[in-house]
Amino acid sequence: MGWKDPYGSSIATVRQKAYVEALGLDTMFTPQVVVQGRAQCMGNDEDALLAAINSAPRFPAPPFQATFQRPSPDSLQVNLTGSLRTKVDSNGVNIMVALYESGLVTDCPAGENKGRVLSNDFVVRKLEKLCSVKDISPKKTVSGTVNFSLWDGFNCAKSGIAIFVQNNSHQIFGSQSFPLPQNI
Repeated sequence: MGWKDPYGSSIATVRQKAYVEALGLDTMFTPQVVVQGRAQCMGNDEDALLAAINSAPRFPAPPFQATFQRPSPDSLQVNLTGSLRTKVDSNGVNIMVALYESGLVTDCPAGENKGRVLSNDFVVRKLEKLCSVKDISPKKTVSGTVNFSLWDGFNCAKSGIAIFVQNNSHQIFGSQSFPLPQNI
């Protein structure tokens, strides 16, 4: 506390509050890490984090194909096609797409990290829902398009997308990531 996170957003806060509710927690805190939507711990507790990762269920990555376009200098369009490799029941799932940036450096002027320089990788800068699906087989093809508005200083070389399949309880059932091509 004591300084404003330059990468924080109201959308991220709403998402974190949803995890607090889904996990039955009393409070929201930073740094918090949620693993597969099923377990959480302090982000700076390496032992707890490794234990949560090691005990998390494993799901096959959805084999999506991605194409990228820049309709304008300040936007990115991502077209995705693939299967989920897991059966989806009548409760359904959301296929989410995160646009992330790595190689960020933050000077901390106040708070617990006052005077430190923090390195940040895989910072989610934008998050969009590709689509919602229900009652489909593992081999059924799903496709859609998401459009991202880009931030000042956007750099393809430092950015990528992550796709993840999430149910209404915010549990994750598979993920895949792509670096952005340098020629867009």
